[in-house]
Amino acid sequence: MAKRKRPETEDEGPALPAALARIMAAGEEIIGEPDPESLKFLYTVLAQVSLPYRDPGEPEWRRQSGRASMLLTAGKLYDPKLGDWREVGLPYGAKPRLLLLHACTEAVQSGSPEIAIGDSMTAFMRDLGLQVTGGKQGTLTRFKDQLNRLVAATIRIAFTDERQANRVRLHQPAPLFREIDLWFPDDPGQQVFWPSRVRLSDEFFENLKDHALPLDPRAVRALQHSARALDLYSWLAYRLPRVKGPNGEPVSWRALHSQFGGTEKGQGAFRREFIHALRSAMSVYPDARIDETDDGVRLYQSRPAISFEGRGKGRRGA
Repeated sequence: MAKRKRPETEDEGPALPAALARIMAAGEEIIGEPDPESLKFLYTVLAQVSLPYRDPGEPEWRRQSGRASMLLTAGKLYDPKLGDWREVGLPYGAKPRLLLLHACTEAVQSGSPEIAIGDSMTAFMRDLGLQVTGGKQGTLTRFKDQLNRLVAATIRIAFTDERQANRVRLHQPAPLFREIDLWFPDDPGQQVFWPSRVRLSDEFFENLKDHALPLDPRAVRALQHSARALDLYSWLAYRLPRVKGPNGEPVSWRALHSQFGGTEKGQGAFRREFIHALRSAMSVYPDARIDETDDGVRLYQSRPAISFEGRGKGRRGA
């Protein structure tokens, strides 16, 4: 019996089986290193913990990845027209992941924590091959909505001690952004603020400078519609070069579900979605060495997605 395709959704785009052929075709064109000036960058911690795939409809979101646990809390933005703070909800889906990549890339390439979103947003979208459309349901409006959610959110991260299971190190609420300039629409029917400029928090920017993970822009463009495939590509790009030993390292289905699970009903549904996303990510990371097993996956040391020689060559003004 043929399986019915899932309908397209806001967060994950086309059903993964249908998108897989397109992504694999894009992967076949990824040959050699990309132009160093076109590299994308992501803070390494963000490659290990993931945002929601769909709107959870709640003010908090929890993720577990190995010894790290993340708590994402929705924030509020002040609306001078209301004279009060407005709840904006949690960021979810592929768009905030692309926006984080954009913010990290701009900061790394310019060497500055200040990012002029208004001047770079449409260029960023066109670079991804996205059509820039306005209106309440346009692509630009949806990106703005996710950016509002992202800049208002705070993240807590806890690490359990590797040697003492009852010892925990907490990172207190850390906003990714220190300053935000917001424009408000003249049309009272428009609910989306327009961040024209953001400034990364000092702590985040300093950590980013020392721990920026380079990613292939061709891979990001191919995976732009799948939040989970973007997560897996970033995770593999960070994780695989660090695997030790010839026998690799196993990752159980339980651990994978804790890190990459969404709203799937049942373990079987998650496994199918995960395998589709994994194969998408592997198709744009040709040197990735991974085995699918009955118990989960086994990771083997692999060549970096971007060679270490080219890591520092994409910085503007360097």
